[in-house]
Amino acid sequence: MFDRRLILLATPRQIGALDWRPGRMHWLGEFAPTSEGLAAFRALLARHAHLPTRLVVDTVDEDYRSEILPHVQGRAREELLARKLKQVFRNARFTGAWRQARETTGRRDDRYLLAALTDADWLTPWLAALDSARVPLAGIAPLALACQHLLAALRVQEPHTLLAYRLNNRLRLSYYHNGLLRFSRLIGGETPTPVPGNAADEIAKTQLYLTGQRILPREARLHVVLFDPAGQLDSAQAPLNADPAFSTRLIDLPTLAAALRIPDDFLAATPELAPLAAQAGEPLLLNLAPPELLQAHTLFRWRRGLHMAAGGIAFAGLTLTGALWLQSRSHLDEAARIEAQVHRADVAHTALVQQFPTLATRPGDLARTLDLSAQLQRPPFNIAALYPPLSQALTDHPDIVLLSLTFDTAGAGRAGIDLEARLARFDGNFRAAMARIDSFVAQLAALPGIHSAEKRESPVDTAPTATLRGETLNESQPDATRFKLRIEVDQP
Repeated sequence: MFDRRLILLATPRQIGALDWRPGRMHWLGEFAPTSEGLAAFRALLARHAHLPTRLVVDTVDEDYRSEILPHVQGRAREELLARKLKQVFRNARFTGAWRQARETTGRRDDRYLLAALTDADWLTPWLAALDSARVPLAGIAPLALACQHLLAALRVQEPHTLLAYRLNNRLRLSYYHNGLLRFSRLIGGETPTPVPGNAADEIAKTQLYLTGQRILPREARLHVVLFDPAGQLDSAQAPLNADPAFSTRLIDLPTLAAALRIPDDFLAATPELAPLAAQAGEPLLLNLAPPELLQAHTLFRWRRGLHMAAGGIAFAGLTLTGALWLQSRSHLDEAARIEAQVHRADVAHTALVQQFPTLATRPGDLARTLDLSAQLQRPPFNIAALYPPLSQALTDHPDIVLLSLTFDTAGAGRAGIDLEARLARFDGNFRAAMARIDSFVAQLAALPGIHSAEKRESPVDTAPTATLRGETLNESQPDATRFKLRIEVDQP
């Protein structure tokens, strides 16, 4: 769908249209440059305005020049070619340059073929019709370039080839070097093509011209390919073969139809579509259209590119959606399979539990029984072990008043005591009070049998985050010096 295009063959006497797509083509007819012909042509364009269009021109008003220019790229090449085309062809509107090859020696310059339509006023009504229909014109190419692809389809391998092609009662002679167009001329006008003998003379004259212009080397042998659907060039083969400077090959319709993969009867009915079909799927190497005529095609390419990008994104989205859907279905199937396995395991577990013998007690009661047994097996708590060290510390600090004692088991092999006490006398000096308390705690921790002794509460909170509070006017009370200790004693 994206390769479908409209190909037009324009001559000063008529214009033909070919609807082409890969593997299929349809000849839409020919239109004369009259009011009726233009009206029919506009109607045709209205039906095919969505197709990119290529215009092939067959006229005597054409000129070709071979030039060797410095090898540059980018904008510099565009400016160089623009200056050279204006210098060579003056004010010609339809000009183009084709970079054919690069020299292998010296500065390795580029070899260009410059071409132009020296008189193209007859194209104006056709171009106006294309512009009014907003047809995306891809370019304008000479018929000799289309014939180059025709030779490629015929697999012509000779380095110096001259194609003699009789079309619409006119004879076109085109010279190709290593398969690339170098020169072309059209012989004939409103009168019929000369007789075959004159055709051989025209070919000989063309060979002399190419040699004189140093386009064709003097020692080169020119291979002439003859093609005429009407068969009027057949008798020109003998006089050309008699000259050692020529070798000829006659192409008939079946051979050309097989090379282009076109039915014989279709090609016989419309022989002018042969070069059009040969170059339809090929890139446009030589474009004679000025930039203002290509704006519609530029917009067409952008629009088509956006459509293709959108289609690609949509296709990728659908593909990803399908993959995620398949993955979700796989996960759901896996979840259903696991759930079925869990259900079967629950059923088997329930059936197995029902087969257990009936117990006199519950499993939780057994666990509590075991915990109680472990507690009963522990050695008894020796409270007497706490008295000696505590009594000695209190004796050494008679200003400590014991308020309460709480005993418990600190851990395996240890006994603990929570002690609460205060100072017997307090004159309001907390620094001295804290020193007396710290001395008591230090002595407890140093006594034999004491594992550890630490303060849990003290009259003054020395933590960095503590907030200072209190009153200086109240009388000092001994209860203000209350403190709590945690003492752990090793059990024998």
